Amino acid sequence: MGNTWTHLFTDGAVTISDGSASARGVLWDQQVNWILGFNHYLERCSVFKAELWGILDGLLVFLSKKFRRVTIQSDNLEVVKALQESWLTDSDITMFRRIRRILKVEGQW
Repeated sequence: MGNTWTHLFTDGAVTISDGSASARGVLWDQQVNWILGFNHYLERCSVFKAELWGILDGLLVFLSKKFRRVTIQSDNLEVVKALQESWLTDSDITMFRRIRRILKVEGQW
């Protein structure tokens, strides 16, 4: 299980009318078989944070299922660049630091 590649497709959304947010994702195996989906209601937050929540939730699910080789797909270029370039490493966004720590210490991403 831990040697095959799995895939996380994630998205965060914020409603314009009241600012309520949610994060959701789908986990697939190497043969594109559905593993599970998740949805996380976040109350009010930015799109950036909603996207980070989706990635964090997905990573935690993968780790709990003992998957260690994961591709992550997000449609938010700002989040992708931040994670790849680590330009928020001194940030007070705890979620961002937690995701970076998981990506650095656990498995292959």
